[in-house]
Amino acid sequence: MALGKDEDEQRLRFEETLRDADLRIEELWLRYFSIGGVAGQFEVEAYIHGAIALPPLQRDILSHALNERLDELDSQGGRASYSRESEDAGRSHDDGETSENEPGDSE
Repeated sequence: MALGKDEDEQRLRFEETLRDADLRIEELWLRYFSIGGVAGQFEVEAYIHGAIALPPLQRDILSHALNERLDELDSQGGRASYSRESEDAGRSHDDGETSENEPGDSE
């Protein structure tokens, strides 16, 4: 399965960041699984090596697991990035506009 451009960039940055984390793939997978990841260890390893794609949510959970490890190490280096889909989803509710039917509105 071919990776899209954004996913491949995210994966490459993840792979670089993983080298700085002093974390084996088995340990990474356990952290990922414990915070809600659903891919198996084999799939996570295949993703890291670019052999398969993962859905954006699973990539983000994996990045979060790695970033938590880097925080534990007080690493001053880079962090694993999150998918663009996640960034865009957060913006849809931050436009500052309110609905006409929200509680507390006066007519």
